[in-house]
Parts: sequence; structure tokens; C-alpha cells
Amino acid sequence: MTSTDTPRVDRLMAMMGARQGAVEPGRIEFTQEVGSRFHDHRGRTVLGSIGVLVDSVPGSAAGRAVPRGTQTVLSQITATLAAPLPDTGDVLARGHAVHLDLDTGIGLSAGELTGPDGQTLAVLTSRSVVVTRGATHADTVFGGEALPVPEAEPGTDPAEFAELTGLDVVSAIAAGKVARGPLAGLFGVEVTEVERGRVVAEFVPQPWMANYLGTVQGGNLISVSDVTAGLASQTLTAAGQDYRVLDLRIDFVRSPALDGGPVRVRSEVVRAGRRLALIDTELVDTSGILLARAQTSVQLF
Repeated sequence: MTSTDTPRVDRLMAMMGARQGAVEPGRIEFTQEVGSRFHDHRGRTVLGSIGVLVDSVPGSAAGRAVPRGTQTVLSQITATLAAPLPDTGDVLARGHAVHLDLDTGIGLSAGELTGPDGQTLAVLTSRSVVVTRGATHADTVFGGEALPVPEAEPGTDPAEFAELTGLDVVSAIAAGKVARGPLAGLFGVEVTEVERGRVVAEFVPQPWMANYLGTVQGGNLISVSDVTAGLASQTLTAAGQDYRVLDLRIDFVRSPALDGGPVRVRSEVVRAGRRLALIDTELVDTSGILLARAQTSVQLF
């Protein structure tokens, strides 16, 4: 995020339905309306539904804390859910800079998400770094033509696959027999490999995913990681058994290029107990270079 004197609305956030609220140095808030166009294949609002918001709030808070003309990017973010996200309604996100060390170029930010009734939904923590790259796309991202809101892909009635095991459901998504859901459709996630405890998918970065540096905004990677981690955990479930992502920590290693070709996303269960599963997700480019790594905890009901 780049420091500015006058707040400007990020067009990616606007496309996601986010509205900017109060802003002051080192602090910012946004409200995003969630609903069916962000639902997963089960018709649920999940962490990936608000991935861009989760990235933007602490990232913007860090950007508002640095001197004008200084650019920062998030190197790591953790989102820990306190309660299920609402299927519809507004989610309010507040972020603030906790600490900034300009000598080392490292900052710490935090935030929280609350629901329509004021209930805490999630807690956010993030680390940012000062970068020397120029804000090549700032005018486009903050002041360019508004992005069109894509029409949501249709889903499959969950009742149609309620008697299938989770592995069969995810395999059916890969085969195109069960709709991948509006959220996966928004990011173009294509499931290519499925086995118990492991899912591989791909997505192709699009121009609308750009941040002000001209690379893929990290929130897109949060959303895609959440989608594939959720599917990997579903492969462990029996028919009628539910699951819920509890937290996601992602380390941004290298910013994906908008024109760099498909990104491969691999989610694998590293431990599964009766109640919890731990999942590692890696995102790599066409050369196999690591772009991001996420670690997810999932509750198995």
C-alpha cells in the first residue's frame, strides 16, 4: 500500500463490494457486503469470500503509517476466525498499524472483522515491508475506470450431493459434474487433481487482480488458497459431515505477475484428527518457483 494524503478507493475493493469508512494516519476501516456471488460450492460465505478485504485492511493501515511516497507490501498475514461468517449482510473490517520501524523497513499491523450484529468474526495480524518498487499502477488502481462486476457462476443445490462423501464431491467438481461455486468461478479456480487429503488446482491471473505495483494483489491469493484448502479438507469427510476453516496464515514470497501464466495451487493435509485438520498450501508459477505458502487449520464436525 502506498501512503497518500487523500484516501482513494481501490477499484478492486470496489468491485468486491467494499466501501471505505473512517480513515486517519495508521488506521482505516472498510465495509463489504457478502452474499451469493461470494459463496463456495456449499452456498457458504468462507474466508476466501473476503480475501481481498482481509489483505487490504491491515495493508492499508500500514500504508497510512509511512511517510508520503513510501511503498509497503504485506509479507505475511494471519486471519483467525472467531465465528462463522454470515451468508449475507455487511462485514466491517478495521485495521491499525501497531509498530513501524523505518530503519529496518518492517511494520506490524492488526485488525478485526465484525458482523451485522457487532459480533467479532475474525482477528487479523500482518507484517509489512517497505519496498523500493515504484507504484506503477497507482493511478489505474485508485483512480482508473471502475471494474465491471462479473456475473456470478451458478451453483449446484447442495442437496444434490448431500449423500456423497467429501472425496466424491471434490472429484465431481474436478469432473465438472458439481459446480465449483461462485467464489471459485470468480477467481477462475480449476481443480486438476484430487485424492484423499490432496487437491491441486490452477488459476490464471487477470488484469483486474492488480495491486498498485502492477502485480497480483495478495488478497486474491488468500481467496484461492482458502478455496483449495477447504476442498482438500472436504476430501476427508464422510457423507453429511461438515467442515469449517478456522484460520489461515499466508506468507507472500514473490508477487505473481499479471502476465506470468497459470499459477498452480497445491493443498495437502499434513495431519488429520477427529476434530481438526492441518493443511499446507503452496502456490507456484509455471517454472515451479514458490510464490506463496499458506497454512490452514480446519474444523471437522
